[in-house]
Amino acid sequence: MQKSKEGFTTLTKAEMDIMNILWELNEPACVRQVIDHCKEPKPAYTTIATFLKILLKKGFVSQERREDGGKSLFYFPLITKDEYTRRVMEDVKDNFFGGSAKSLVNFFCREEKLTVDEVRELLQMIGGEE
Repeated sequence: MQKSKEGFTTLTKAEMDIMNILWELNEPACVRQVIDHCKEPKPAYTTIATFLKILLKKGFVSQERREDGGKSLFYFPLITKDEYTRRVMEDVKDNFFGGSAKSLVNFFCREEKLTVDEVRELLQMIGGEE
């Protein structure tokens, strides 16, 4: 478990995979439904149940029982994907780029070898000038 300087906990790869499924489903899901949306080979029921309990403990999901009185617990995200992404990127900006968004963008432009046309396209997407 990784924590940022402000106490924000980041997700492991496996936890992120489960959160992506919950975000995609956009409705509370039981363990079996999460497994149905996992890539092959499908993980064991207990594996997914354990990860959902971890996500519950970390505060990323909550759980509920259905009104029909069934035994299954249904899990749903307590944070949107956009909010999680914003927090992670803010963490990256602060921890790797001294809080400078300009340095972060410069790094990705260089690392991804963006062309001038691609940068112009990005500027247009955000409403900037060429």
